[in-house]
Amino acid sequence: MFDLNNKVILVVGGRGYLGRHFCQKLRSQGGQIISADMQAPSNAASKSDFKTEFDDIDQIDIDVTNTESIATVVQSVMDKYGRIDVLIYSVTAKPEDFYAPFTECSLQGWQKVFSAEMDGLFLVTQQVGQVMEKAKRGNIILLSSIYGVVGNDQRIYEGANLSTLYAGKNLHAGKIQRLYSHAAYPAVKGGVISLARYLAAYWEGQNIRVNCISPGGVEHSGENQKFVEQYSSHVPLGRKAKIDEISGPIVFLASDESSYVNGHNLIVDGGWTAW
Repeated sequence: MFDLNNKVILVVGGRGYLGRHFCQKLRSQGGQIISADMQAPSNAASKSDFKTEFDDIDQIDIDVTNTESIATVVQSVMDKYGRIDVLIYSVTAKPEDFYAPFTECSLQGWQKVFSAEMDGLFLVTQQVGQVMEKAKRGNIILLSSIYGVVGNDQRIYEGANLSTLYAGKNLHAGKIQRLYSHAAYPAVKGGVISLARYLAAYWEGQNIRVNCISPGGVEHSGENQKFVEQYSSHVPLGRKAKIDEISGPIVFLASDESSYVNGHNLIVDGGWTAW
């Protein structure tokens, strides 16, 4: 089961904290993996045990906001492999004011999130979708979040160190003493879920399926203990996810074992949304 041999899998966001683990897990199951991402890793990835290159995973630079860059990547994959069996879109963006109060967040920060996570998704799925239409088969997996399903509990961010870890700016050093999760995040993640359902229905009859995964919080060694405890107290399993617990569902959706799963949002959250 979960054999990915002979599957060509394009992971957009493959140098990210989650994306690099997806690449390794998919490769371990036999998939031919192409990782497409910005050249520089994200803050979260760079502040973890991060390896940027793997001998058996192709690495390609991409700018998901640029149609020519996307076209170059798609053509490169087609030239080498002749097809794209699976597309995984795992792109995030966190501006410096990502954890600021809603009334103090900039429009530029809001637009940065939407540009990478929604505009980029739109452009990439358009171009890869054309390839899959010609092949009359395909599998697309989009990364959302539990915050695309439920509202944020802002209380868990009090005393957290997330702005330094993920957004690259210490908001505690200025006038902002409490962190908040940005409004753009649930807005865009809800949009990702809706787009997955739209595309699943749009490609009716063309043997192209589209699904979404909505993870809960994932362990990161750089997070401070106070935040981890506050988050974990809201989870019926009593902890954050191990990163392999998100990679496993990715393998399931990429494999033929999920061949009749389409238009679905798979929530992997330890029960956070079950309360």
